Amino acid sequence: MIRMIRSLVLVCVVAAGLLSWVYLFTKDRIEEDTRQKVRANLVELLGDTTLTFKPVIPDTLWEFYRDTTKLGIIFRSYGKGYGGPIPVLVALSMDTTILAIRPATPAEGLKETPGLGTKVTEPDFTNQFKNKKPSQIKLKKDGGEIDAITGATISSRGVVEAVQVGIAKYLKYLR
Repeated sequence: MIRMIRSLVLVCVVAAGLLSWVYLFTKDRIEEDTRQKVRANLVELLGDTTLTFKPVIPDTLWEFYRDTTKLGIIFRSYGKGYGGPIPVLVALSMDTTILAIRPATPAEGLKETPGLGTKVTEPDFTNQFKNKKPSQIKLKKDGGEIDAITGATISSRGVVEAVQVGIAKYLKYLR
């Protein structure tokens, strides 16, 4: 019995050591790949490869610059959708105008109903937010200027909520 326990402990120690060694060997590469993916998402959101992004809150809030001039902020916020939280990236200019939004795709964790709720990622929906002020970000049925997706009002409301909550939370970083 003791011999089996010793063998099991030895196997566990060797496996843990190998895993730790592999992690140390790949850690820098994983972090660099993550930084590149984040940068690619931020560039895609604004469509400008000449901008510089400075993280303020890791994986949540970035300032973006052209040369040394701060142009605005980008933040990640979450709204309540039909299938769970809806992560949304929002770019906000220094005068609080929304430049662009980008909800996560199903590959990035969006759990909305395929063919209905996932339409919040399509340009027909997301482009409605461009050049709007925070006070205009409400669904039309709530007195705002955003058309909800037919059959996906909860998902549409979730994106609107993510934008509103994020603006309220991160507006102080525009100074």
